[in-house]
Amino acid sequence: MKKPYWQPYWWRLLFREDGSSGWEVIGPEPVDQVPNDALKNASLEAWAHALLEEALDELEDLRGDLLLECYAERFPAEGTPPVYSRRIRLPGYTLTSPRK
Repeated sequence: MKKPYWQPYWWRLLFREDGSSGWEVIGPEPVDQVPNDALKNASLEAWAHALLEEALDELEDLRGDLLLECYAERFPAEGTPPVYSRRIRLPGYTLTSPRK
């Protein structure tokens, strides 16, 4: 069997609300596969960047940190470092921010 030219990856998205000490998994599954079509013409980093940009718009009312972790295996063992991770800040609404 011919091996695909792309590597499958799995991801999870975690949120830590301001004032909280723990991370909470958000999303459809605890760990979900990066769509195969997304990796055909783009890198994992490009897909992750687009996902986080979309999350900034969709989660605009939350204030805290968002962490994306990507793994090379579906069920990483506890303590397995991600092959890619990125943390962004969700600023939430301020008193002067207009709501859309």
